[in-house]
Amino acid sequence: MNRYAIAGAVALAVGAGPAVAQQATPLTSLTQEQKDHGVETFRVLASAMQSPNVPDEVKSVLMGCMYENSVGKISEAVDGVIKDNPGKVDRTKPEQIVGVIARICGYEPTAANAATPNAKPAAPAPAKPAPSGAPKGR
Repeated sequence: MNRYAIAGAVALAVGAGPAVAQQATPLTSLTQEQKDHGVETFRVLASAMQSPNVPDEVKSVLMGCMYENSVGKISEAVDGVIKDNPGKVDRTKPEQIVGVIARICGYEPTAANAATPNAKPAAPAPAKPAPSGAPKGR
């Protein structure tokens, strides 16, 4: 992007800014811990949205949640879950945090997954023996 495009985007944002700025929490009023947790929450959300390991249904819930709520609100909710469940959620493990965020945002796992959360996937069916004899051509 060139600097003129950036300047134009800034000018448009400034024109629309007062309505947004009045609702935003000033960064200076946040504690360093709140800033750190907000950054971490945003990083986890962004990574989850790009990860092939996160199912589309979870991504859909996360996107809807991000659209309707600020990162600050989501981060505060994560902090509350961690505080209420000491030793059960490790903030340094993004896979746990994305799971917490998904549940905060209303994701309900399917009944099969909810009934056996630690179950391993079913073993693949045994391989069929190769056909005997010479291959038949066309």
